[in-house]
Amino acid sequence: MDTIFSIIFILISSAFYTAISLKFLHVFQLSSYRINGVVNWLKFTHFEHILRFVAYAFFSTGLTIVTILAFPFEFIKYLSYVFFFGFGILFLILSYGKKVKTPLIITSRMKRLIITNAFVSLGFAFGAWGLSLTPVSVAGYSIVIALVPLSCLISFGIMYYPEKLIARSYIIDATDEIEKLKIDGLKVVGITGSYGKTTAKNILFAMLSTKYRVCASPASYNTPLGICRTVNDHLESGDEILIVEMGARYKRDIAELCEIAKPDFGIITGVGNQHLETFGSEEDIANTKFELSEYITDGLVAFNCSDNGAKALADRRANNKIIINDRDGDITYSDVKYNKNGCSFTLSYKDETVNVKTSLLGDYVPALISTCAGIAVHLDVPLCACARAVEYFKPVPHRQELIVSGNKTIIDDAYNANTVGARSALATLSLFEGTKIIVTPGLVELGDYEATANEEFGAHIAKVCDYAIFVGLRGKFMTKGAINAGMDATRIIGVKSLSEAQKWLENYTDEATVLFENDLPDNY
Repeated sequence: MDTIFSIIFILISSAFYTAISLKFLHVFQLSSYRINGVVNWLKFTHFEHILRFVAYAFFSTGLTIVTILAFPFEFIKYLSYVFFFGFGILFLILSYGKKVKTPLIITSRMKRLIITNAFVSLGFAFGAWGLSLTPVSVAGYSIVIALVPLSCLISFGIMYYPEKLIARSYIIDATDEIEKLKIDGLKVVGITGSYGKTTAKNILFAMLSTKYRVCASPASYNTPLGICRTVNDHLESGDEILIVEMGARYKRDIAELCEIAKPDFGIITGVGNQHLETFGSEEDIANTKFELSEYITDGLVAFNCSDNGAKALADRRANNKIIINDRDGDITYSDVKYNKNGCSFTLSYKDETVNVKTSLLGDYVPALISTCAGIAVHLDVPLCACARAVEYFKPVPHRQELIVSGNKTIIDDAYNANTVGARSALATLSLFEGTKIIVTPGLVELGDYEATANEEFGAHIAKVCDYAIFVGLRGKFMTKGAINAGMDATRIIGVKSLSEAQKWLENYTDEATVLFENDLPDNY
C-alpha cells in the first residue's frame, strides 16, 4: 500500500513541480529564450521569484519536520502532505494570481520545453522520494521545491541544441523557398532601424501594392524564426516583392537575417540607443544596422537622413544609395504641418512635387513616408501613387494610435520603447488641448544609461503633461527628472502595475488626453 501511495505521490508532485515551473518558463519565452534575459529579469526583480521558492520550501519543510517531531504518530506524515499542497496553492496564487500583460503562448517550442521540464521534474520527484526515506521524511518533497528554478535551467539546457537544429531546418526551408522564387523574379526589401520599422514596412506595403503583388511580414515578425514563418506560411508563388522587417538586439543579428531573407533593397529608418544594454555600445548598434547596407552591394539602400545616426551610415556607403531629408536629399519633404488628426507635407523627387496628407501621428512620419517613397519610385511606382497610398492609411496598432473612449482621448503608443519614439509621442500629445496625462513604465535595455535616460524622459514629460502616472521601479528616475524640471510632485502618481494606473484613470472623471507610452511585457 505504501509503495502504491509513494508512486502516486511521486507522479502528483512531479506534475506540481512542473506547474510551478511555468512562471520561469514564461520568462524564458519573453526573453527570446536567452539566458541573459532571464538573468536580467532576476536581477531587476531582486530575485523575488527565487526567494518565493526558497520561502515555500523553508516554511513547508519546517512545519512538516516540527509536526512529525511533536506528534510521532504514523498518520501524522499524511497530514504533512496537506502542508505541502497548502503552501503550494498559496504559492500558485502569489505567482499566477496577478493578471499578466503578455500571457504564456503555447507554441511548439514551449510545448517541447514544458514536456522536457515534466520529465526533469519527475526525476526531481524521485529525488524527493529518496529524501523522504531519510529522517527528514515527507519534508523531502518540500526541500526539492527550492530546486525548481534549477529544473527549468536544466530543461532549457537539454533542449538548447535540439532547438538549434529545429530552427536550422526552418531557416533552410525559408532560404530555399526565397532562392526558388528569386529565379522567378521575386525582389526582397529589408527594413531595419532603432525605431519605425513596422510603420515603414506597412507604408511601403501600401505604396508597392499599387503596382505589385506584395507579401510583408505580419505584425512585428522581425527575428530569424519570424522571417522564416513569413516565408514558409505567407509567401506565395506569384508574389513579386517580399518586405521583411529586421530587428536586432545583438551584434550580427542583421547579418543573420540577411542570410535568410537575401534582400535586394534596404531601408534604414534611424539609429538610436534602443537595446543599448544588449549591444554594449552605440557604435555596435550602428554597425549592426549597417550590416543591411553591407549585404546589399548592387541594390539601392534608402537612408532616412533626417536621423543623424542614419545619416552617418549613409556617409559610409559609397554608392547605390538614396538620401532622404527635409533639405537637400535625393527625396525631400517640406512645408510640414502637424495636428491632432495627422500631418501634411510636400514631397519632392527630381522635378516632381506632390502634396501628402495622412492620418498617421508622429513627427517622424514625413521622414518615414519619404524614405519608403525612395524605394517605391525606384521600383517605378509613381510619386502621386505613393501619396495616395498613405492618404487613408490606418495607424499601426499601438503605435501612436488614436482611440476615443468616453470623455478621454487615448494615444496608444504601447509598442514604442525607444527614446526617439517617446519624445515624438510627447510632441503629438502637446498638440491636444486640455488636460494631458501620460502612463508609462519608462525606457528599458539602456544599460548604464538607463537611469539617466529615464530622468531625461521625466524632464520632457514635465514640459508637456499635467499628470504623470509612472508604472514600476523606473518611476523613481522619471519622478526625479520631472520634479527637477518643475513638475508638481502631487501630480506624479507612482503605481506598481498597469491595472493600478487604469483604476486611477477611471477615478479621474474629467476630460483628458491620455498617452500610453511603452507597455512593457512582464519580464521588465
